[in-house]
Amino acid sequence: MVTPAVAIMGVILSLSKDPEHGAKGAGDEGRTKGAFMKHLISAVIVVTVMSLTILPAGAYPGPTKVVNYNAAGMKGKAVSGSCWTSSIVSTRSDAFRCMIGNSIMDPCFRVSSKVVNCPQNIAANTGTVINLTKPLPQPNAKSAARPWTFQIAGGSGITCNAGTGTVIGNYPYYCGGNLVCTLPAASTRWPTTYMAQCGTPSGPMTVKGARPMFVMTIWQ
Repeated sequence: MVTPAVAIMGVILSLSKDPEHGAKGAGDEGRTKGAFMKHLISAVIVVTVMSLTILPAGAYPGPTKVVNYNAAGMKGKAVSGSCWTSSIVSTRSDAFRCMIGNSIMDPCFRVSSKVVNCPQNIAANTGTVINLTKPLPQPNAKSAARPWTFQIAGGSGITCNAGTGTVIGNYPYYCGGNLVCTLPAASTRWPTTYMAQCGTPSGPMTVKGARPMFVMTIWQ
């Protein structure tokens, strides 16, 4: 990939080789300076455009933190409830879809045969503790880990959660700030950094202004 620094060096080298910038008489000095300034301005524009093209929204934040969530450490109010199927939003074998009265909780993670924890504020690691009134159902089959929630980098604090109902095309994550996002994937330029395409939903099947965004933390 051609970086902005390489691009501007190439323009400077081309200027030094340009016959119009060779030895000239005093009368041509003004025209030479004018031409040089035009080339220099063009170089700055090229570098600016390249920078905007290469870098996604926000400054590069460094590697994405990938957290294998430990439900045992979660704090929250204990209530009674049950789980009737494996989780929709998490592929983990200890993740379930549960009910408290008429309210659905997903994901809820097995702590023991009698307790599941359902995180709701992932940053604070708090949520709802369900004391099970029925045995747990069959778990998910083993499969590749998939994020069930993640936080966008850049200091916005925006958190995205996997949707459990109707989703928009390839944008299964619903986020704060009226955003929807794709499944985060490792960047080709920064392999330890994850990125997601995020935009604003417009109607049931359309997303406007989709752009790449850095992901700060992933929970899976």
